[in-house]
Amino acid sequence: MKKQTRILVVDDHAIVRNSLAAFLSAKCEGVTVTEAASCQEAADIAAEDDHTIAIVDLELPDAKGTEVLHKLQNIRPAMRIIVYTMHEEPWLARELLESKAAAIVLKGEETTELVTAVESVAAGMPYFSPRFLTIAASKVELSERALEVLQLIAKGMSSREIAEQIFVSENTIEYHRKLILRHLGAKNNAHAVSIAIAKGLIKGGGNHHRTQELQP
Repeated sequence: MKKQTRILVVDDHAIVRNSLAAFLSAKCEGVTVTEAASCQEAADIAAEDDHTIAIVDLELPDAKGTEVLHKLQNIRPAMRIIVYTMHEEPWLARELLESKAAAIVLKGEETTELVTAVESVAAGMPYFSPRFLTIAASKVELSERALEVLQLIAKGMSSREIAEQIFVSENTIEYHRKLILRHLGAKNNAHAVSIAIAKGLIKGGGNHHRTQELQP
């Protein structure tokens, strides 16, 4: 990349942001990197300064899924967005393909994939990593973790209680819950539980009244 490329890295984990900033500065010629820890901070930065590329995580404290893409695109339509995510659910992959992301790379892949994505996008070309495309083309099924979350929802547990039980963040549980609703075509938690029980995906029983109260 010969001309200056301004990159905005959006991730709520400082170690990830710092590592990406250092890595991209070392591996990509002519780049400057700005960091943001939330969707709102990224939006504020984008409103003030014109960045060529934004590298965004999909799980932020104040935004889930493609919300951050839409917000940044509304502020800076010309900004090219690279999604850099740990999530590998096929239905999410297909949703991302329908979004206006310029590139998509999975965090489980070699970091050289991210360099390739940045160089491609800076040159005006989209880039979707091979692993991402494989996942997008695969059969859509709920992951074991998603089914575990759904089973606990069926027992009437809150997102916080589920997060504490399986040792993940509450944001991660909310993320799984939204994906479950989308995958099953459910209107709320209670509806998702009913569909899953009918399909034999989870066991019946539990506090159904409380499950209904937990609907979004």
